[in-house]
Parts: sequence; structure tokens; C-alpha cells
Amino acid sequence: MILFLGLGNPGKRYQKSRHNLGFCVLHSLAKRLKVDIKTKRYKSFMGRGRIGKKRIVLAQPLTFMNNSGVAAASLVRGLKISLKNLVVVCDDIDLPVGKIRIRKKGSSGGHKGLESIIQYLKSNEFPRLRLGIGKPPQEMDPKEYVLKNFTKEENLLVKKAIDKARDALILLVKDGIVPAMNKYNA
Repeated sequence: MILFLGLGNPGKRYQKSRHNLGFCVLHSLAKRLKVDIKTKRYKSFMGRGRIGKKRIVLAQPLTFMNNSGVAAASLVRGLKISLKNLVVVCDDIDLPVGKIRIRKKGSSGGHKGLESIIQYLKSNEFPRLRLGIGKPPQEMDPKEYVLKNFTKEENLLVKKAIDKARDALILLVKDGIVPAMNKYNA
């Protein structure tokens, strides 16, 4: 079983914010696979489905971004998922808007949600797919920037990135992480 953990903040207020791209990708994947992310369990909303013959779980933490590790640990323990089968999907301030990057493991890169997950799982040995949200203007605090919505000009790039990320996750399940990295990290 593979667990896709999309990061974001719960509630309508944050729905279209830069920090909620992980939720957006999971919504797109759920729609493609006809999976409802409605079950409330393990401190998350979750839904189950299949990609080919492989079982998957789509989960969105009910904790806020900076406490994503609480939900991640609950899901990993409750579902008995190995860390190599946990794929975290989140935003990245260091990537330009519209870019995606897949990694087998790594540091948090300063992302508070990833920091929390690494802390609670006591490991950074899990795959992640990051979507670029761009850097804030110099006068803006990054904490404020990540909670802002995308501009009209950015929305087209974001839509394409969400579609690309969804397709990358499907390829990752079907063919493995290396083929997904080779195709989508270019």
C-alpha cells in the first residue's frame, strides 16, 4: 500500500493558498481515480483507491501545516506503512511557480510541515513531491506569503503543475520513483 500525504491547512480560509498545493494535488488525483477523501481517521481526512493493482491511501491532515507530523505519524502507525511507501506532497518556496520536483528523501529545506514530519517519524527517508510557489517579494514575510493566494497570472502555471504532479504520482506507483524523477524533474 502507498500513502500519499498532501500537506496544507484545513478550512476554507486557506483553501486556495500557496501552502495548500499538497491538498490540491490530492483532490486532482482523487477526482481522476474516483476516490472520496471523506473518512475521518488518523487525524486526517482519507480515502482509499487503486492505481493498477496497487492499493493507495490519499490523506490530508486535519492538523495545521506546522503540525503535519502528528497526522503523518498516526497514519504511518495506524496503516502500518513503511516510510518508502509514504509520499509527501507539498509546496516549495525555493522552486519557481509551476515547477515540480520529486526526491527519494532529504531535508525539510526549511518547510515547517516537512520539519514536523521528520521530527515525528524520526527520519527523512521518505519520498516527497514538491511544487514551486516562488519566492516572496523582499518586503514580505515568508510566513505571510505562503498563506496568500496565487495571482491570476500564476494560476495557469499552478493548474498545469497540479496536473503534472498528479500524473507524476500515478507514474510513481506504476513504474517506480526513478522513472517518475527522470520524467518530471527535467
